[in-house]
Amino acid sequence: MANENEKGGDPHKPKEVVIFVDDQKHTVADQPWVVKDLKAAVGVEPAKVLAQITPHGLQDLDDNAQIQLKDGERFMSHARSGASS
Repeated sequence: MANENEKGGDPHKPKEVVIFVDDQKHTVADQPWVVKDLKAAVGVEPAKVLAQITPHGLQDLDDNAQIQLKDGERFMSHARSGASS
């Protein structure tokens, strides 16, 4: 039982993951996130799109989608493309 929390620290403290947004390192809770809440937590303007950087290119994330973050994931923000005339 002495090894229940092998990494040390407070076993009641939420686990954290490190992600990169616009090349800036952020440490956030390891939990499911609604994209708009994650944007607020890491300082991305609400008017911008958050995109996940994948081996296949950028994947835009819907503001209302729920995602589970993985340590080391990379994201970038960009202006929405849209229906301005």
